[in-house]
Amino acid sequence: MKNDLRKSLRSDFRKYPPVLTVKQVCEILGLKPTRVYGMIQKGEIPKIEHCGRHIRVLKEDVIGLLIAHKNDD
Repeated sequence: MKNDLRKSLRSDFRKYPPVLTVKQVCEILGLKPTRVYGMIQKGEIPKIEHCGRHIRVLKEDVIGLLIAHKNDD
């Protein structure tokens, strides 16, 4: 079940690169930037540093978050 969901989400988000900007994370999650920045600051979404102050997030981490959220329901 979990692997099927992961495959489905990977397929749904194939247009996105492996490393995402905050804007792209907002598009995927349907959240505003302030909420996404808050989730990153709290550690709910792991970040990677890239090019100085620019925040980047791995697409696999966002997919993992969506799967965890789905399992909480």
